[in-house]
Amino acid sequence: MIRDKKQSAKIFGDVLRTLRLERGFTQDKLAERANTERSHVSALERAEKSPSLATIFVLADALSMPASELIKLVEQELQSIRS
Repeated sequence: MIRDKKQSAKIFGDVLRTLRLERGFTQDKLAERANTERSHVSALERAEKSPSLATIFVLADALSMPASELIKLVEQELQSIRS
């Protein structure tokens, strides 16, 4: 189970980085839009931290997407590596 948590944190970070870059945001810009610190965004992208539910909602809003879509993208990536 711990391995799954680490794996999901890594996938979340990868998805977050991809979405951020697709929108042309720096970590600083995303952090500003999400009202958080750049170091927090960086830690999430590097899977040093796992996002809370509140963080998922704030980041999704900062990325102009529903939280459900962000979670769906993470789920799809997890399913693709488990298959």
